[in-house]
Order: sequence, then structure tokens, then C-alpha cells
Amino acid sequence: MNGNYTGVFESGEGVAGFRYVSGRQVSDEALIDGRLVCRYRNCTAQAYPEMSLGKGMFSNLISKYPEADAFKLSVDGHDLAGGWQYSGFEDRGGGEYAMKLCHDSGIGANVCTKLFGGDFIARWLEIKNDSQKAAAITSVSPFAGYIWRHQKNLQKDELLGCDTDKSGFAAAYNHLKDWGKEGDFYFDRLPEGDFGFYSDYGKSGWTRPAAWLRDLYTGETFVCEYAWSGNWQFKTHVAEGDQWALSFEIGMLDIAGEALYVLEPGETVSTPKAHFGLFRNSDDEIVQSTHIYVRECILPKLPEGVPVSEIEANHRGYLCDRESEEGIKADIDVAHAIEAEMYVVDAGWYGSKEPNQWGNNVGDWVAGPWMKNGFEPIPEYAHKKGMRFGLWVEIEAAGHNSRLREEHPEWIAKRNGELCAGGRALDLANPEVEKFCFDTICRLIEQYGLDMYRIDHNHNIGLGATRQNGEYCENTLWRYYEAFYRVFDRLREKYPKVVFQNCAGGGGRLDWGTLGRFHNTELSDWMRRPRGARILAGVMMSLPPEILLRTFGTEVPEWQMDGDLDSQIRISMICRPIYRGIAPSLAELSPYLKEKLIEYNRLYKGFFKPLLKNCLVYHHTPFQPVLKAAPATILEYGSPDKEKGMILAFTQSGPCEDLNIKLRGVSREKTYEVTFSNSGEKAVIDGYELAASGIRINVGLNMSSELIMYSETKNK
Repeated sequence: MNGNYTGVFESGEGVAGFRYVSGRQVSDEALIDGRLVCRYRNCTAQAYPEMSLGKGMFSNLISKYPEADAFKLSVDGHDLAGGWQYSGFEDRGGGEYAMKLCHDSGIGANVCTKLFGGDFIARWLEIKNDSQKAAAITSVSPFAGYIWRHQKNLQKDELLGCDTDKSGFAAAYNHLKDWGKEGDFYFDRLPEGDFGFYSDYGKSGWTRPAAWLRDLYTGETFVCEYAWSGNWQFKTHVAEGDQWALSFEIGMLDIAGEALYVLEPGETVSTPKAHFGLFRNSDDEIVQSTHIYVRECILPKLPEGVPVSEIEANHRGYLCDRESEEGIKADIDVAHAIEAEMYVVDAGWYGSKEPNQWGNNVGDWVAGPWMKNGFEPIPEYAHKKGMRFGLWVEIEAAGHNSRLREEHPEWIAKRNGELCAGGRALDLANPEVEKFCFDTICRLIEQYGLDMYRIDHNHNIGLGATRQNGEYCENTLWRYYEAFYRVFDRLREKYPKVVFQNCAGGGGRLDWGTLGRFHNTELSDWMRRPRGARILAGVMMSLPPEILLRTFGTEVPEWQMDGDLDSQIRISMICRPIYRGIAPSLAELSPYLKEKLIEYNRLYKGFFKPLLKNCLVYHHTPFQPVLKAAPATILEYGSPDKEKGMILAFTQSGPCEDLNIKLRGVSREKTYEVTFSNSGEKAVIDGYELAASGIRINVGLNMSSELIMYSETKNK
């Protein structure tokens, strides 16, 4: 995107400095008075003249503002800001570079940068212990520093109008942290001084380690995503002294008295990556640029021949903790009848003891005694029906009923001697546990001929397990996720034809670190509206729709909250659909429901799926808090060539009459055939009229919807 141009240039007069250029992104950093600082950044591809960037000016800046440093690192409780010396620069090829620094304390840091040619730059640290004794990393943020600084000769009232009693900066982030509240993404004005947000569930959480920062003076937006699956935090500081300035840092959540990682002499560890970009664009364009980056640079490539999205059927509709060979086969028959493409057996198929309790039996990954002929007949039956087959395994857990927990109590994660998650959490930082996880998944893939492996993670490790490492109390969460990443990197390499699907109690790990190892992901376990539509819209500020799993079905109560049948189906059809509970049996599948599902499934295969593959997403109702009423959630998907697209309008807080929607995915030079799905009516309309005047729709019922599809036509 933006020319796919990258370049690195020496910059600075009298200082060690480098200017990184990726597409239109420019980030200039220099080592001044022992501290690495960003001298400037812009999204206009401009190199600033050195006469405006004197060393003296920056020396004065960093002497006043400790938040200026481009990264933060504390070792043994001591902040290493200051005292860094330049020791070289390495071009590693492929757009990867390392600025090498050494510190008086005996710690070395390679400040690593990856340029992709588009609107995002990746940054991480490689931290090495060059001393003669063990050293503990006690806090680290691989990305930090000033985002914007404005001199006071700018008139605040002129720029912000009468609203000058507040900061001129804002931050959008996922405010709610708890299960079933993903996508709660909206802006707040930042206060003067310090502000922070964090997750401490032992995973990135149902929030996200990410933020959009907005400069209300200039209209610029800075986007940062931290590719980390464990506990995290971000901090902002608004200074309104002799400058109007905003600084930001993002990194691991530090815990008083604990080491995040103990480095032995000569040992090196890499931090997770922070991905960042600066934009002077509309919200839609920022989202689209982010989606392109996720598709091209974050997500692993799909196995050859596997479509971007498949229509899945999942057994947990009528069979939860009632699994049997006969019951699952009957459910496969129903899935086949509505033309699903993949069948997935979820929680409940495994265990060494009776009764079938999915949450308590995890860890014993063998067919439960209620599966009288073992589990092999199930994937065989699905394959005979022409469907691909996937299997759910919560590999990081050991339930109360499991033999695994009895035989290996030393594998259970403990924090200061107390069991984490009630004893359910395996300690993946233990090499034996890492080997068990890898070997078990390999066995299941081979034994059952899996086309897809579905992970889950239903407990919270909290602040993380601890262990005594020499003189230090070490938190093992960093090592835990190093092992987690290794396991799935190795699995994808060993089984290149297998799809890997992410779930973590719904959307509990939607971070780019996890998504870099999995092909698609559970959006949320919250399956009901009105919240469900807002969750989808909020998560799509970062993640593209074709990888987000959304459920239609009867696994959870009050499915009538999803509204009429068309609306229930549509909300899953605009991402990656899963059917959970279509009908209790083939005989009980009503002709009306069967015909309706087949109609939509064929529409999905013929229209939705090809569009989803690389669609541009337009949020007509962005930044909706998920727990606050809103009349409608409106989303538009358009093809990059502007030949076709669709709009989904979901009503949810009373009927919406006379909605006017101005299409954003059309070309003013084209003409389109527009289909109004509720009535089946079609109209041929100029793109100019669709964009300038829009179309008017009436959705007269609460919890209802309208689907509008448009395709280019040559007919006037």
C-alpha cells in the first residue's frame, strides 16, 4: 500500500540517529544524552530539515520530560533511561533493522524495526544480559515516547473552539474487560497528566492491547497494536506546560516485587512487537488500512485450497454434555442437509470418567466412555458426507475429573504456592507441559484426520504463575506465551494443510500475537442482540470480518433477542458463520427453516464469501459502547474495485423508520443494480446518487434488519 516503499537513512547532526520510511510513514529517532527519542514522525513521507532539529532543543526536552524515551526498560527495579551508548546498526534484510545500544548497567538492547512498505511499522526489543550475574527485567514497554508536541504559539481556542477546558487529545480503546463485552471501542478525551488502562486476566482479555490516539488540534490519528497475549498496560501523559504534548507507552503489565523475566549472563530475550502507524485519514480509511495490514502481515497464510471463510456447523446446540455417536451423526446429517461446509465437534467428546462434564474433563483428550466405538467414526462420517472436520481441544487446561491432574500435579500453575484458576491452569512455562501440549495436538490431528483444530481458553490465570529463579520471584507469564507461540508455530509448520482456529472463552485473545498463529477466531461468546451487532462492529475496527466467527443457533437462551429469522442469519453471514443448534434431528428440521438456511448459504457462497475475502469495511455507526442503547448498527462492505457491496442495518433500540444511508463503497462514475432484500425489489441507481443522496429504508420492527446488495451494471 502507498507504493510499498521502505527506506532507512542516517539522520541527525552530531547524534546517532536513523530515519525509517515505510510508504508514507516517517519515524526519525536519535540517541541524545544517553536516551533514544523520536525527534519527529509524520504520515506525509516528509524528511524534516536538520536545522529544525538541533541537539540542544532535544536535550532541553528530555531533561524535562522522562516520558520522551522511545522505549522503557527497568532491570532489577532500576529504570535504565539514560546511560545508553550507540554500538552499531544492522540491516538484517527483508525490511528488518536493529539499532544496537549498550548500557552502563551491563544490559544490551537491540531496538528492532520492521518495515513492510505500508502504513504500519513494527517495533520490538532484543534485551541481552552482558553482565556476569543474573538480571531481572522488571518492566518493559517496547514502544513509548511523544506522539505529538505543539508549541504554545498555536492558539488553542482557535483550534478547539470554546471547548478549551479539556485536553486537546483523545484515546479510543476497548473500555470493558469482561467476558461477552468485546468491541467496546470508543473515544474519551484524555485528562491532563497521567492516564492508564490494563488487563490482568493472564491473557490479553476481552478488551484489546491497542489504542487509537487522536490529536484534536490537527485531526491526526495514531494507531498502536501490541501483539501480546498476556497481561498488558498502556499509559498516556498529557503535558500542558510550555507545550501541548501527548506521550504514550504500551507494554507488559509490571507487578511490584516480581521479575517479568530473569536473564542469565549472556542470555537474550525478545519482547512482543508493537505495530504502529500515523494517519491523517477518515476512520473508514484507517480501518481499511489496518485490515489490509492484518491480512497481509499478521495472519498466517491459509492452507492451499482452503477458502477464506467456510460455513461451519458446531455440535453444541442440542447435544451439550449429551454427546453420543448416534446424536452427533444425526447432527451431521442436519448440517449436511443445509449445505454446511465443515462440521466441528466442540467441548464434551472426551474424558476418562463419567459423567460427561466438559469443563471438568479437560486434560484427558481421549474419547469418553459414552462414545461407545471411540471417536474415529465421527470424523469418518463427516468426511463421507463431503464436509471438512474440526475438533475442539482446550489444551491449556486440566479439569477436576481429569487423570492428567491426578498424575501430574506439578504441571498445575501456581502463584506464590497457591493454585491458579482453581487448579485448572496448566503451566505452559514448564517444558514438560509444552511438550505434552504439542505432542497431544499432533496425535489428535493424525489420529482423527483433522482438517481444523479449534483451541479454547476458559480460565483466567490472573497476574500469572510465579516461581523462584535464583534470588528472584519470577512471573512466568512471559515464558508461558513464548511456549504457546512456539507450539503453534511448530504445528503450522508440521501440518500445513490444517486450519487453526482461536477461541478464548469467546474473544478473550483477540490480540495480534495470538492472531499471528491462527487463521480465524471466535468473535465473542455473546450470541444475542442488541449487543452482538455492536461487538462485531467494535472488533472490526481492528480485525477483518472474514476471520470473525459469529453464531446462529440455540446453544444459549433467548435466541428470540436476535429478532426475526432473517436478522438472526444475516448477523452471522456478514462474517464467518457457525451454526450451533439447527434442529434436534433431520426429521425435526422444518421445510421453512431448511429452505431459508439453504437460500442464505448459497447467497453466502456466491456473493458474501467472494466479497469478504478482501472487502473494505465502512462503519456508518462507529464507536458505539456495547452496553448503551443505539437505534441501529449499520455496516457496509465494498469491493476494492467498487463493483459490488452490501449494507446491513440492524435495528436494536426501537424501530428505525426513514433511515437515510449514503453509500461509501460505490463509485460516482458507475451505475448499480440495488437489491432490497426485505421486499425483494430491485432498482438501478447512479453511483453519484447513491453516494450523494443515499437510499432510504424503513425497518419497522425492533431487533430487525435490512440487507441491501449492490452490483455494478451497464444498464441505465
